Amino acid sequence: MAIFGREVIGREVVDRTGALLGHLKDIHFDLNTGMLSDLVVSVEATVDPSALPFEHDQSTVKIPSSSISRIAAKIHLNQ
Repeated sequence: MAIFGREVIGREVVDRTGALLGHLKDIHFDLNTGMLSDLVVSVEATVDPSALPFEHDQSTVKIPSSSISRIAAKIHLNQ
């Protein structure tokens, strides 16, 4: 089943316990392979981006594809 970027932008991103980290802001792809490389997530105001194990810039984090468990109604991380 194909998923288009516009269908997932804005979806909630949750950690492995189901806690809300934020909302999907952007998707990055590897231009050589066409594979998903990273998700850019706007973190919730209650989440400290510097406390997360991901590259961050102010209120956004860049989550590598290896940390994604599944993409469904919510985006689930394996961390």
